[in-house]
Amino acid sequence: MSTINGTRSPFSAHAAYGSSLRAWCRVLLKHGGTIGVTYVPRVLAITAMIALNAPLRWLEHLRYDRRIRKAIVKDPVFILGHPRSGTTYLHYVMSRDPQFAFASVYESLMPWTFLGMGRFLRNVLGKALPATRPMDNVKMTADAPKEEEFALACMGPESLVIGYFFPRQLGEVFNATVLLKDEASRRHWQRHLLYFMRKLTVKYGPKPLLMKSPANTARVKEILELFPNARFIFIHREPFTVYASTIRLYSKILPQQALQSVSAEAVRDFVLSSYAPMRMKYEDDQALIPAGHLVKLRYEDFIGRELELLEAAYRQLGLEGFALARPFMEAEINATSGYETNTYTLSKEDVAAVKKSWGLW
Repeated sequence: MSTINGTRSPFSAHAAYGSSLRAWCRVLLKHGGTIGVTYVPRVLAITAMIALNAPLRWLEHLRYDRRIRKAIVKDPVFILGHPRSGTTYLHYVMSRDPQFAFASVYESLMPWTFLGMGRFLRNVLGKALPATRPMDNVKMTADAPKEEEFALACMGPESLVIGYFFPRQLGEVFNATVLLKDEASRRHWQRHLLYFMRKLTVKYGPKPLLMKSPANTARVKEILELFPNARFIFIHREPFTVYASTIRLYSKILPQQALQSVSAEAVRDFVLSSYAPMRMKYEDDQALIPAGHLVKLRYEDFIGRELELLEAAYRQLGLEGFALARPFMEAEINATSGYETNTYTLSKEDVAAVKKSWGLW
């Protein structure tokens, strides 16, 4: 049985460094008993870094909290889709539309301090970040769009990212933070998302926010409770590639993030078992989306026809400004024109397992 072990990467466990001490203690209280002995030095380093950053978080809280809580978030747009379905590429292209604001890498990794320390954090993270993401070689900069899931992990245990630290509990974390089966987790998740989006609004003003987190695919109902007029773009992809690419995602992320070892077979079982409940909850919840507020894209159709399909999506969603955004989007598409996606060959056993678990799709 193969095992995925953590490494001493200089950028490992980066999502925790921007946490508050309270949030980190909540995480440790819930999952700390499962930390492997060899990972204790990493936990101590993270805790020390969080403690050293505490005065900066308090200064930002005292300076901005009242403005943040009064901020009104303009009707946002949420990109949905299972991991490895093209959500990142769609996010990168749409983020070039100047009418939108979005959470950048440094804002998502340091959600408590980016208002007062933005320039410093951008410079520090810019030097620490790898040139590309480990799972797919997509470019990575401090100003690049980033999913808000990492910000929420810094605000409390209500994020799938916590499962990257504790991969043996991935299923438990998924049920609590993605399917939001636990009522307390649902309330905490909503409060943190709203606070983070209000904070982005304080920084960027009345621009609508373009948000992206694959985990939000199963949170449409909870999002609509916060933002009844939110718009959604759901992108889906051929399941066999999604499966293989998701396995690769965890094989790259977990060695950098995990605070415990986990078997590759356990990760495979989680990937197989989590797809269906995410899709089923999305399909149940999409009936709650107001008419004209949801667009569905097929990844295989989107590639090569990005501008055509986005123009149609803007019309369907009632979004203006596509003509102004088009040259910016086109520049992003052209900049990635030489990018080659990974190719995969699945065993007969994997093909059979995907058909059995994901057969409806």
